[in-house]
Amino acid sequence: MKSVAEEYEALEVIGKGSYGIVRKLRSKSTGEILVRKEIEYTSMNTLERNQLISELRILRELNHPNIVKYYSHEHIPERKSIHIYMEYCDGGDLAQIITNFRSNKESVPEEFIWQVLVQTLFALHRCHYGIDAQKVDLFSGTTNDSEPDINSETVVIHRDIKPDNIFILNSGKTVKLGDFGLAKMITSQNDFAKTYVGTPYYMSPEVLMDQPYSPVCDIWSLGCVLFELCTLRPPFQAKTHLSLQSKIKEGSIPALPESYSSQLRSIIRSCITVDPELRPSCYELLEALSVRFLRKEMELKQISSNLSLFSDQLVTKNEELKRKESLLLTLEKKVLAQKEELELEYNNMRKNCSMQKKQLEEELIEEFEMRKKAMDQEAKEVRLGYQREFKLVVEQEVQKRLREIMSKQAYSNTHELIRKKSDPSTQSPNKAQYQPRGLTHQQMHFIPDSNSPTKPRGPKELTFEDNTFHYASPRRIPLKARNDQMEDYDIHNGIMENHTKVPASRFPGNSYKQRITDRLERLSIEKRHIPEFEELYLRGGRN
Repeated sequence: MKSVAEEYEALEVIGKGSYGIVRKLRSKSTGEILVRKEIEYTSMNTLERNQLISELRILRELNHPNIVKYYSHEHIPERKSIHIYMEYCDGGDLAQIITNFRSNKESVPEEFIWQVLVQTLFALHRCHYGIDAQKVDLFSGTTNDSEPDINSETVVIHRDIKPDNIFILNSGKTVKLGDFGLAKMITSQNDFAKTYVGTPYYMSPEVLMDQPYSPVCDIWSLGCVLFELCTLRPPFQAKTHLSLQSKIKEGSIPALPESYSSQLRSIIRSCITVDPELRPSCYELLEALSVRFLRKEMELKQISSNLSLFSDQLVTKNEELKRKESLLLTLEKKVLAQKEELELEYNNMRKNCSMQKKQLEEELIEEFEMRKKAMDQEAKEVRLGYQREFKLVVEQEVQKRLREIMSKQAYSNTHELIRKKSDPSTQSPNKAQYQPRGLTHQQMHFIPDSNSPTKPRGPKELTFEDNTFHYASPRRIPLKARNDQMEDYDIHNGIMENHTKVPASRFPGNSYKQRITDRLERLSIEKRHIPEFEELYLRGGRN
């Protein structure tokens, strides 16, 4: 696990004490500056160590604007030390300020002394009573609130207030009290000697004489610090410890400079009172009239500072809002311009799409019409092909039937002539009146005249141009259509059972020239039977 020390970069040592040193640190993550107190507990007994841990827990609860902030602590067993991480005060401590004024032979401004007094009292109020001081009300005349009770279990007595433990921040505007609880571990005179390496200039008489003490012992120490701020030297000085203790027990101090106000001098003298019962408490000092006026002034200055800061923030926010408003206006103009461009582009795209759609529809319609025409033409060609094939088949069938009929007729005529020649009684002198027996009127049409040619003619050549045909020929057999029943035909007699009426143009003596296949050509395409696959093809072409 990563230790707390690894999170910080160690810098220079800024202080030393009897139990260790104070080192300046920098956070590796945030760059924040803070301090670390490195306390070695090798010379402490078990009770002192337990008190140290207990006081460290108390320090975590002392969260106040006028108290040095406590962050955390870390125990280092191998070094037998405890590291305490606390807030860094960039303005230094009062000891440095007093030294600077003494070197420059200048006096400390009274306003600064009042600030140290009031802000240190605020910190002590939080330590002694466990609560923050109430805001002052100047218009009520007297305070209605009584002094808060001191809880012996939660009270924190500093016992080591001195210029070295009062720190300055923000160029003297903020005063903070540090090193809490460490002096409370002193329980005897021997401990006093260990804790205070130098002269105990700021210790109260009751602590010095190892008598029962109360929180007002911190008021004595505060009075001594204020006295030194005014005179640039401690109130009690002696060449030996015994003489110093004697002066502290007497409580006699030199006169304060007349350059400071009587109110300030009166408060300092009241703080340095030997009898703890007559010494004012922290609450009583804060309720003093001069302190109340100063507190109100500080509150008003704080409010004014906050208002000024708030005003600066508002100005900054206003400028930032103006910049954002300008930026938003610029962006709005760009958005509007882009919107117009997009609308124009959208309209153009719609027009182009409409034109392309119309053009595509026209192309599709044109392609459909072309395909339809092509399919109609193909269907027409197929129909014409079937018609030509049908005519050819009909002509071939007609020629075949004529050849058969003529061959049979010639055979019959030959036998009849032979029979007549062999029987002289049957011969007739009139040849034109010769008519074979057993032939009908229709069969007589196919008996050729003596002047008729013997060569058979085709369908196109068979016309009734020769008027010498005075007798009827046998009727030809019609072709059978699909799905129609074949009409009964007597091949030997050349007679059809239904006896279809012969047109007038076929009778002898008619001058109308007509081919034998003319009757078949009058059949329309709708009446003739087309094969099934052609009908399906034609229907598919129309779809």
